[in-house]
Amino acid sequence: MFMSERIIKYTEAIKEATDQMMEIDPLILVIGLGVSYKNGADGTTAGLKTKYPERVLDVPVSEASITGMAVGAAINGLHPVVHHGRVEFSLLAADQIFTQAAKWNYMFGGGSPVPIVFRINIGRQWGNGPQHTQSLYSLFGSVPGLKVVIPSSPKMAKGLFVSAVRDKNPVVMLESRWLFNLRQDVPVEIFSFPLDQAQVVRYGKDVTLVAYGDGLFSAREAVTLVGKEVSVELIDLVSINRIDHQTIFKSVEKTGRLICIDTTNEAFSIGSEIIANVAKNQSIKLKNIPVAVVCPNTPCPTSTALTEFFYPTKIDITNKILALFNKKPLAKQKLSFEEFHLAPTATIK
Repeated sequence: MFMSERIIKYTEAIKEATDQMMEIDPLILVIGLGVSYKNGADGTTAGLKTKYPERVLDVPVSEASITGMAVGAAINGLHPVVHHGRVEFSLLAADQIFTQAAKWNYMFGGGSPVPIVFRINIGRQWGNGPQHTQSLYSLFGSVPGLKVVIPSSPKMAKGLFVSAVRDKNPVVMLESRWLFNLRQDVPVEIFSFPLDQAQVVRYGKDVTLVAYGDGLFSAREAVTLVGKEVSVELIDLVSINRIDHQTIFKSVEKTGRLICIDTTNEAFSIGSEIIANVAKNQSIKLKNIPVAVVCPNTPCPTSTALTEFFYPTKIDITNKILALFNKKPLAKQKLSFEEFHLAPTATIK
């Protein structure tokens, strides 16, 4: 039972979890560009260099080198946490993540664990355009040997980080920048969430809505807009490697309808994987064809005039839900500039 709680931001929750775990585990190292700065890693490592001067390591701009060094440290018993400030930059260390860390324990018969955490910033951010807003979820989710999680809230971020640093396998934590200013009541005490278990955020009987990361925030808003028109069961996917298909199957068996939300391109998306597995499950009797609410198969534009048509909004999701039941869509309404382009600062339950 959680004893004491208070409202903190997503980034503060990660920093607190890092601090608490470093305090009790002397083998944990934090490695990355700018992690020693006053507001290091978007505030998620702020002040840690002062407290742990020999275990918070700033590094040169060489993603391949620092990641390779960290993987070697993990193989030899340390517990590194590697921070990559953009998913695009982490690709420079693809061999170290996908080929070395992910495969090492398998190649040596299960007796050579690699206890490393890769924290990687991912997804949308105002004005960052095609090269700095990619949501390459499927790339990581498809790699055998990695555990891949996507925190959707401050509480989830803290709980998943604790589980990640306790795990003996390489864990990738994909952190959506869009959520960094979200606030939530987060326990002070150390707690954890399972790395491979989806969470039912809201129970319903008419339609199953599956989302993750920043897509879950818009899905929550959509459920509020739908109100009592439709009974929506909302699932936070949490993990994309592995995907908790059983929780989804159980829900869709009940509702007979499925909508997947992706804030990445439609092709080879996480939603595609979920829909395919639901379609293959002969015990599920669907009442409607599954629906995907996704980004188009183009790079994300920089122009604000164009990005307004790129990411699924709460209106898009709401109208997809209503359409399944032949209900009147929401009247066309223009979202504000802030809703379209600025990261949310809401306090969520």
